[in-house]
Amino acid sequence: MSDLPLENDYDVAIVGAGATGLTVACAMAMEDLKIICFDKMFGFDGQQKGDTRTIALLQNSIYLLENLGVWDECKPFAEPLNIMKVIDDTGRFPPVPDASFDASELGPDPFGYNIANDRLVSILAEHARNNPKITLLETDHVASIENHAKMAVVTPFEGQPVTALLVVGADGANSLARRAAKITTTDWKYNQTAMACWFSHSLPHNNISTEYHRKSGPLVLVPMRDNKSGLVWVETPDKANHLMALDDTDFKAQLSEATHGELGDLIDLSKRSAFPLSGLVANDFGKGRIVLVGHAAHVLPPIGAQGLNLGLRDAAMIADIACKANIRGMDPGGPEVIAKYDELRRSDILSRTFTVDFLNRSLIHGWFPPLQATRTIGVQLLKLIPPLRKAVMREGIAPQSNLPPSMLSR
Repeated sequence: MSDLPLENDYDVAIVGAGATGLTVACAMAMEDLKIICFDKMFGFDGQQKGDTRTIALLQNSIYLLENLGVWDECKPFAEPLNIMKVIDDTGRFPPVPDASFDASELGPDPFGYNIANDRLVSILAEHARNNPKITLLETDHVASIENHAKMAVVTPFEGQPVTALLVVGADGANSLARRAAKITTTDWKYNQTAMACWFSHSLPHNNISTEYHRKSGPLVLVPMRDNKSGLVWVETPDKANHLMALDDTDFKAQLSEATHGELGDLIDLSKRSAFPLSGLVANDFGKGRIVLVGHAAHVLPPIGAQGLNLGLRDAAMIADIACKANIRGMDPGGPEVIAKYDELRRSDILSRTFTVDFLNRSLIHGWFPPLQATRTIGVQLLKLIPPLRKAVMREGIAPQSNLPPSMLSR
């Protein structure tokens, strides 16, 4: 440590510049914090670069982007989600009735909006680039992170060490920040592979997001602008490998069959990507001067649009806690900040992880009659009891507990 500067170079160092990491940067820059963010690239240059994901931003996430001043740029590229349909396509007994959830039951706003991930990241990156409080440092990778009592040290592969009071690990499931903090995880694998792409179609989607529950896992269609839909299709690894090897014509034929022709003729198809499904939750969400957000803290199957929205709640929460500490003259990376972040995020992360894992396993192992019967009864109750249905929609789409002000409508 003798060769390090006596004062910290930055208040906050963020490792990772996906949507969650950039949201942390933009949120913290609302206050008097000096921030540096590390990644290989910041935003996209107009080429797709293989990112076929779309992001269903739920209402609290929209409020966050509004309050950060970026939503007006995102909205022209986003499509509202007015209705969410869940269709049981397992063929099991007793059959689970189809369910439809309409945002109009809760008020005038949609459940949220769907936007291409690369578009969202590029808009956030441009805002960060134009903010004088934020330094964006491109690096092949971060070589090391040291977690010391009075500061953290982040060393990029090509450059000199940088010191900061707080490190935010937004660097994904294989997080270096998590390892540097010596935070262990509970993790597991599914015998599933998810395929992602988008496509255009001849029939209108009518702003309906449809989730088919199938024996191999969910197949999710999310509306996009210009009569396109985003797709996440979960299959067994062998079936996914077969589908990924098909040409576009044969893949569209298989997709049309799997979705029962709901969207008519399938026309343009983007590049497809595939990734194995797994689950992960960190056993601590902060330690020393390091906190974890997004996939560094939790990884979930693609059910119910919970993944990124959970990460954005992480981002808003650590920004709120660290900024308030700084305003009060406290250390934004001190033990009180770390402990409070861990406490306030724990129940949300663990409850969502359990729920999504249970729903995914109930599809894979739904042959167990009591489990199938539980799903059937649960959906019937939601259909028959409007107050229960509204309560479940509010909690799933726009949870109100332990939310920082930046995620509430102003």
